[in-house]
Amino acid sequence: MPMKRLILAIICLSNSIGIYTQSIDSLVRTTSAMPQDTHLVLAYQELFYAYYDADKPAEMLETAEKGLLLSRKLQFMKGIDFFLFFKATTLDIMGKSKEAILFFEEGMLIAQQQGDQKGVATYRASIGAAHYALGDLDKGLENFLAAYYIYKALGLQKNLSKVLNNIGIIYRTQKNYDRAEAIYKESLAIKESLKDTLGIAASYQNLAALLSTSDREQEMIGYLQNALAIYETRNKTSDAAGCYSLLGQIYYNLDRMDLAKNALLKSVELFDNKPNPEYSSNVYRLLGSVAIKEKAFEKAERYLQESLKYAQQFGQKDRLWDILYELSTAQHLLGKNDEAYQSLQASYTLRDSATALSRLSIMNEMQTKFDVVQKDNELKINQLDLTKRTLERNWVIAVALLLGCLSLVIFLGFRHRIRTNKKIAQQASELQQQRILQLEQAAQLDTLKAMMEGQEQERTRIANDLHDGLGGLLTSVKAHFNGLQKSPDEHTLFQKTNQLIDDACVEVRRISHNMMPRALAISGLQGALEDLSLNLEKQGIHCKLEIIGLDTPIDAAKSVVIYRIIQELVNNVVKHANADHLLLQLMRSNDSLTIIVEDNGRGFDLQQEQLNKGLGLSSIESRVKFLQGTITWDAVPGEGVMVSIEVPL
Repeated sequence: MPMKRLILAIICLSNSIGIYTQSIDSLVRTTSAMPQDTHLVLAYQELFYAYYDADKPAEMLETAEKGLLLSRKLQFMKGIDFFLFFKATTLDIMGKSKEAILFFEEGMLIAQQQGDQKGVATYRASIGAAHYALGDLDKGLENFLAAYYIYKALGLQKNLSKVLNNIGIIYRTQKNYDRAEAIYKESLAIKESLKDTLGIAASYQNLAALLSTSDREQEMIGYLQNALAIYETRNKTSDAAGCYSLLGQIYYNLDRMDLAKNALLKSVELFDNKPNPEYSSNVYRLLGSVAIKEKAFEKAERYLQESLKYAQQFGQKDRLWDILYELSTAQHLLGKNDEAYQSLQASYTLRDSATALSRLSIMNEMQTKFDVVQKDNELKINQLDLTKRTLERNWVIAVALLLGCLSLVIFLGFRHRIRTNKKIAQQASELQQQRILQLEQAAQLDTLKAMMEGQEQERTRIANDLHDGLGGLLTSVKAHFNGLQKSPDEHTLFQKTNQLIDDACVEVRRISHNMMPRALAISGLQGALEDLSLNLEKQGIHCKLEIIGLDTPIDAAKSVVIYRIIQELVNNVVKHANADHLLLQLMRSNDSLTIIVEDNGRGFDLQQEQLNKGLGLSSIESRVKFLQGTITWDAVPGEGVMVSIEVPL
C-alpha cells in the first residue's frame, strides 16, 4: 500500500520534478558559490528536488536542513514553509514518522497564520500518513478527512484523488472492504480524468491489495500487472518493488509458494540492499512464512529476524505481533523452545489488554507443550509400569464395579430426566413471557409511530394553511392597502400599518417553516440541516455542519423524526446555552447513523435536568426511542454539552 509515496506526490503538486537543465554536481557547485541570501534558499529547493528525483533520502535531508537553517536566519517565511515540509517528508520516508510529525505540525501552524488553506490541507494529509505509518489509524483518518474537506471546498481534484486514496487505505485496514473499494475507484476516476499516470498506478496497486482478501484472483493480478508496467516504464524502482511485494503476498494467499518466493526475492533485489520503510519488514516476514512451509526452518528464522529488525527500526508496531508469532513458530520447529516461548510471550504482550487472560492461557499452553516434549520418555516408562502392576487387580474389581455402575446409571438417568423436563418447562414459560413482552413493546412502538405520524401530518396541514391561506390573505390585504394612500397627511399612518402587515407576513412564514421546513420536503434531511445552520449563523451562533455518507437518501418518515430531534437540541442551545459555537455532525456508516451535537455554552446538571424533565429531554429521548436508537449525554456545568445519538437505518 503506497501510503508514503503519496506524501512524496504532494511535494510535486506545484512543482515539476524530474526535468532539470543542470546536473546534481552542477547544482552543488552553484549553491556553494552563492551568497547567504534568499536566492540561495531557492537554489537549495532546486537541489532538493534533484536529490528526490535521484532517490537519495540522506542528501535530501541534509539539503532540507541547510535550507531550513538559512531561511530561519533570514526570517524568510516562504523558505521556512518549504523546508519544514521537505525535512518532515524526508524523515517520514526514512521511517522516522514521530520526528516528522513535529515538523509537519510546525509547518501547518505557519500555513494557518498565513491563511493558506491549500497548505494547511497538504500538511494535514502528510500528518495523517505519518500517523498511519505508526499504526495510529484514528489520528490518520482524522487528518485525512480534514484535508479532504479543504481540497473539496477549493476544487483541487488532483489533491482530492490522493487523499481519497489514503482514506481508502484506512477503511481497508479496518476490514471495511466494500467502502474501501468504492473510495479507491472514486480516486481512480479522478486520476484518469487528470491523466495522472503515477497516481493511476498507485490506485491499481491499492485495488490489488484490497482484492487480495477476496477470491477475485484475475482482477487483482490484472491491477498489479498494470501498475508494474507503469512503474517500470517510469523507472520507479521502489514502487515496482512494492508491487512485487504485494504479488508475493497474493501468491502466498493462493498457496502458490514457488511464485510467491520468486516475487518476494525480486522485491528484495529491487531494494538493492537499501531497506524500504514501507515494504522491507513485510517482504522478509512473507519469505519466512514461505520457508516454514518448505520446512527450511533455519532460513525462516533468519528472514523473520530481518523482518523484526526493520519493523522495530521503522516503528511499525502493528506488524510486530505477527512477526514475533511467526518467529516463535520457526524457533519451536528448530527445537529452540526457550527462545520460542520468549518470542511468543513478547508477541502476546503487544496484544490488546482486554485479551490479557486469553494471551496468558495460550502462552501457558505453549510452555506446557514444550515441557511435555522433554518429559515424554519418562512418562511412557511410568505408564507401562503402572499398567503391569494393576492389570490383575482391575480384572477382579471390574465385575463388581460394572454392576454398581449399572444401578447408578439407571438411578441417575431417571433423576436427570425429571430435572430436564422441569427445566424445559421453565424455559418454555420464560420464552413465552419474553414473547408477550416483545409483542407489548411492538404494539407500544406502533402506537407511538402512528401518533407521531399523525402529529407530523397535522403540522404539515397547519403549515400549508398558514402559508397558502393566511399568508395569501395577508398578501392580498397589503395589495389593497397600498391603494389607500391618497394624501401626504395619511403617509405616516400608512407606513406604520404597512410595516405591521410586513411583520405579520414574515411571522407567518417563520411559523410555517418551523412546523414543516420546505427544505426537508424539497432537498431532504441534508438540505433542511443546511438551512438550520444558516439560521443559526444569522442568530450569532457559528455552526460547523459536517455530513458524511448521506449520498443515499434516508426514509422520509425517519428523516422527519431525525430533523425534529436535531431541531429540539438546537433550540435548547439557542434558548439556554448562551453559546457562540455549535458543532453538528451526521455520519452514516453501513446501516447506522451517528448524530453529534456539541456546544461551548454554560452546560447544565444532567441529573437535575433529567429529574425535572427540563430542556425537553423527555421529548428528545422518546423520539430516539421511537427510532430504536440510543442517546448519550455529556453535560458539565460551565463546560458545554455534547449529545451523541446512534440510530439504526
